[in-house]
Amino acid sequence: MSTVFIALCVVIPCFATNARGLKTSHPAAYLELLSLKQISLRACVLFVFISRFCVTPKSRFEPRFADHRISVRAKFEPSDRLDEEVSIVVPVVTQLLPSAMMTKHRRQLFLVVIGLLFLLLAIIFVTNFYFVHWLTEVDYGRPVAPEVVPRRSQQVAGDSGTSSVQQQVEGLKATRADGILGAVQSRVGKLKAVYRNRNPRYYPVKRGLLRSFAAKAYNISTVWKTAASWPTGNEIYPQKDERLGKVIQALQDAAILSARNTPRGTQLKLLFDLAGKQTVLFKPSWYRRDTIIEGTVYSGKDRHNSEIVAFYLGAILNLRWTPIVVGRRVSLKEIYRLADDELQATMNKNDTRQCVYGKCHYCKPSEAVCDDPETDQLEGALLLLVPGKFSKYRSPWQRTYRDGVQAEWEQADGYCGRVKERLPLERLLDLIDVAVFDFLIQNGDRHHYETREDRILLMDNGKGFGHPFKDHFDILAPLYQCCMIRKTTWERLQIFSGGALTETLQALSEIDLLHPLLTKDHYDAIERRLLLIYTTVEMCREKYNSRIFK
Repeated sequence: MSTVFIALCVVIPCFATNARGLKTSHPAAYLELLSLKQISLRACVLFVFISRFCVTPKSRFEPRFADHRISVRAKFEPSDRLDEEVSIVVPVVTQLLPSAMMTKHRRQLFLVVIGLLFLLLAIIFVTNFYFVHWLTEVDYGRPVAPEVVPRRSQQVAGDSGTSSVQQQVEGLKATRADGILGAVQSRVGKLKAVYRNRNPRYYPVKRGLLRSFAAKAYNISTVWKTAASWPTGNEIYPQKDERLGKVIQALQDAAILSARNTPRGTQLKLLFDLAGKQTVLFKPSWYRRDTIIEGTVYSGKDRHNSEIVAFYLGAILNLRWTPIVVGRRVSLKEIYRLADDELQATMNKNDTRQCVYGKCHYCKPSEAVCDDPETDQLEGALLLLVPGKFSKYRSPWQRTYRDGVQAEWEQADGYCGRVKERLPLERLLDLIDVAVFDFLIQNGDRHHYETREDRILLMDNGKGFGHPFKDHFDILAPLYQCCMIRKTTWERLQIFSGGALTETLQALSEIDLLHPLLTKDHYDAIERRLLLIYTTVEMCREKYNSRIFK
């Protein structure tokens, strides 16, 4: 039995430690096996404690020391037929082993304890290996970062939506998005393996986000005050605070007490007053998840799922500059009952379905949104209003919104140098962070930006995820024209390499009531665009060294 015990002490920890091969490819399984090592060591310590508890008292254990050797005369029961002299070289090991001099009752008790411990170890091993096997299978099923190779049928749109890359350039000398994209695409296949493999550091970040975002019970009298106390500068919510789950839960199910129009902007939006005296913004659903928006990068109406995914993506990238957003279904029949006279005047019926067209710049009765005929409800994004005063500025990378007419930044060399003369470095770095964020979701409609306490907010994210097979590379112009990026932003992007970004995004999205929020094609597109960002930064670093990191 002592031999088995020593084997357990030595082999089990080594076996668990040798699983470090999973560290790079499957960090979650690696962490689980490390915990298995700790459990095994603790079980061994427990083995020693109980075995010493079960042995015969010291008075019947008579060691004799001579020349650092210990002789133990073990007297067995008559049925054992003989006495046995046991000589052990290392006294410490002797102290760990149970004395053979025990009564029949104690020996039986000892064997029962040993049997129970072996059963416990077997359960631990079976449970852990089953979990690791399951985790590995799931991990292999995750989407990995695809190779960025332009398809013949895929239209790669630059500044004016042209169909193919005409100009191949070296470095980042070209101004036009199509020329830069050609250079980046030619280099993306040569990216280092570190950008295609998963970084084990993403796993604890993912776990922390899931803990914070998980819906929790809330007190309606205090939950809105908690959310209102969070914003500092452009950071709308804290990096780690499990009370965020309470706010999310309140947005998902707090009672709607009244509804009205909001004429702000070009898209239909409604204002709801929730229980607890909190006003929220409701952006309705216009499209199915698999709808592909053709045309320019700013074509189509806002996508409510883009607002929700932008909230989760901002948290992952630690760009906590978006409003807190959840998906929610409402009944327009119920909203009509709660609406003021002005809103009721913009609500009509299509057959038996209740519809609303609202009041905004482009709102008209012929373009109303209605309850789903199967559920009698309307999906939408519910945005918690951000407190404080805001300032609005025209983006230096604003589009002309006219066919065939290019903005200055689309045609002038050295454009970023002129922007640097007008804007402080902190503001420019904010704009580059925004460009990285917008490129991942393909929001090319940020013609203006809003600031809070002189820091940029990520407001109005509804024009993302229109076309999963197009990468409008000119959204990334602030990055490739200025060749600089915050060091913290770059480090965060590297944490979520090799499919970890979309894995984490999918896990967070499952919290939402409208899950699934994106199709697989859109998740694949995010990974493809992330590789383009990695390549762009690497090309800038080759040209300007580490000076690009601020």
